[in-house]
Amino acid sequence: MEIIGLLAPVAFVFSLSAIAQATLLKKEVARLSEKVAELEKHLAG
Repeated sequence: MEIIGLLAPVAFVFSLSAIAQATLLKKEVARLSEKVAELEKHLAG
């Protein structure tokens, strides 16, 4: 059981990294959605 205690800080760091990556991905998806809407408007008009 001690090994689980030793791995906890590593797991915490990985979880923080995953949260940061998810946030960046969310921002990128929002940017691409805006770009798609802009391109659709350009093609329609």
